[in-house]
Amino acid sequence: MNKVSNPDFWDNLYIENSARWDLGGPTPILKHHLKHNKLTGDVCVLGCGNGHDVIELSNNNLSVYAVDFSIEAINNLKNKIPQESKIKTLHMDIFDLSKKYNDKFDFIFEYTCYCAIDPVRREEYFDLVYNLLKPNGILFGIFLPLDKKEEDGPPFSVSIDEILKYTSNRLKVLKNYYSSKSIEPRKGSEKVLIFQKI
Repeated sequence: MNKVSNPDFWDNLYIENSARWDLGGPTPILKHHLKHNKLTGDVCVLGCGNGHDVIELSNNNLSVYAVDFSIEAINNLKNKIPQESKIKTLHMDIFDLSKKYNDKFDFIFEYTCYCAIDPVRREEYFDLVYNLLKPNGILFGIFLPLDKKEEDGPPFSVSIDEILKYTSNRLKVLKNYYSSKSIEPRKGSEKVLIFQKI
């Protein structure tokens, strides 16, 4: 089994405070999107980590389901959740979600989960997303790293062509762009893809 499929691997990273992907706050790309787009309904954040983006989504009056199989990540998030928020934490493997949550979500947010899973499960990831989304539901994904040469990970290198192959005929591309709101170290190495379930 690839080490990234073992929650203990991730627990240790959080315990050691060595989650290098963590920005310490919500991604500016999401903040910008929420400022200019009205979202409603149920949102799922896959591989939520410390949950900065979860809090941001919740602050925009959304009902947010935060999923991670690292208990350390889930506990870190729980310690930050305001009492009045509509956040539901799910300590579970994302790939077990569809058994209970098929057709549940209006919006799925993806950032740093896809690049962290075992690459052999990438098509399965998009099967999951498709199943979780309601008809016409939206996947808002920020995919990275696009410029990584080595194949070791996490993060594992990401290919937009591969993503488009796995989503063809079931998720329609609404937007595909490099964001000016990317943090400086990630400019040019991450891309926003917004899909709608067909």
